[in-house]
Amino acid sequence: MSHDDLVRFSVSCPICRTEVTAEYRRLDVVGALLNDRPVRLHAPCCDKTWTASYIEMQQIRACFDTTRLDEPSRNRLGDPHKALDD
Repeated sequence: MSHDDLVRFSVSCPICRTEVTAEYRRLDVVGALLNDRPVRLHAPCCDKTWTASYIEMQQIRACFDTTRLDEPSRNRLGDPHKALDD
């Protein structure tokens, strides 16, 4: 797995509130954001794993600057061979 395949963002441990840097596969996180699937977070300080809350999901989304992920693709309704920039 290359370094570019990973994404890092801060999470706050729900037990001790320590900010830790989480590292996840970019494909997994983007897939979860696009498909409204839960993201499991982990804080090694207290060895705590939890499902990201709505607010945490919005913070993760902001880290990716993924506002475009929510926009419908013109290709879905039009010619599938046509480029998005046409």
